[in-house]
Amino acid sequence: MPSVKHTWLEWVRTLYPGYFAAVMATGIVSIALLLSGARALSNALLVVGCVFLALLLCVYIFRVARFWGAVWADALDPSKTFGYFTFVAALGVLATRFALGGGTVVPAILTVAAVLVWLLLTYWTFSMLLFSNQQPIERSVNGSWLIAIVATESIAITWVLLTGIVPAWRAPLQFLSYAFWTFGVLLYLIFITFIMYRFFFQRLHPSDLTPPYWINMGAMAITTVAGVRLLQTPAPSAFLLPLRPYIEGFTVMMWAWGTWWIPLLLIIGVWKYLVSHELVRYQPALWSIVFPLGMYATAVQLLSHIAGLDFLRPVGAPLTWIAFTAWALVALGWGWSIIAALRRVARERALAARQSPQRASDETSASVS
Repeated sequence: MPSVKHTWLEWVRTLYPGYFAAVMATGIVSIALLLSGARALSNALLVVGCVFLALLLCVYIFRVARFWGAVWADALDPSKTFGYFTFVAALGVLATRFALGGGTVVPAILTVAAVLVWLLLTYWTFSMLLFSNQQPIERSVNGSWLIAIVATESIAITWVLLTGIVPAWRAPLQFLSYAFWTFGVLLYLIFITFIMYRFFFQRLHPSDLTPPYWINMGAMAITTVAGVRLLQTPAPSAFLLPLRPYIEGFTVMMWAWGTWWIPLLLIIGVWKYLVSHELVRYQPALWSIVFPLGMYATAVQLLSHIAGLDFLRPVGAPLTWIAFTAWALVALGWGWSIIAALRRVARERALAARQSPQRASDETSASVS
């Protein structure tokens, strides 16, 4: 007979490795709202994001302790292991939000934690792909690979924001920010090549086109944000100053590439859900749609502050509210999925209770006969 405990344990055992995307999505929508002037709602989402982070962190720690075999299997699966980078990106996004809110200690702590986990995951995933992966590209690569780029660029952003907190380290922090920004771009160029090959030269099914493919756009949006943050550095170092024209041109190019993806991703959604009639239901990967929407809104708002791009300013607020609406819908879907699971357990227990007397009666009749 199923129970709430059994259902919860099964959920933990099969937990989606990229569930920290919920924190990423909540944090970036909070940032977009802050830039739009909706401070109260932004602060509320910051609290929600911190709660999500704490709860999910406890759940993942429990999963490691109770279901180490499942965790290890996900770590060795190239189609799943990149989901763990959502933890790094979640820390980076929250560090950015705290820094924009005037925080000092918390952004520094979150950044250090994010860098340590980033180093561990980066070298683990590349080593795993190099030494143990035997799966072909069509079973290995998916949109979740690009979360590694998002994690890298989120750290690039926090490095440059920390220059305002630790002015004495201005030059090394700006160098680290540029290094992470550039590394994220190079990594994107490698991974997007695999993804485009998968799109164009392998047979695709609707189930293959999962929500994390929206990171194709989201990775470029966060790269844009990181580039603009570098340009906005109030006191650029002697190393960074001559690179500003290159950073500006490349940042706008990345934004243009990310913008190009949006109609194609919408077309993919139409084919997946309307043409192929795949059911729309809540799944944790949906947070990987909310995050790119929030990041794109943030990118547009920041780009509008570059000289000559102020015409983008009226677009930022509507995009922010679209991202918030998507966040609210997915959050409601998450809540409804929990309620549905509890109701399903209650129905199954009630059915088992009704069948129990009948089964006992049948057994008594059989023994008498």
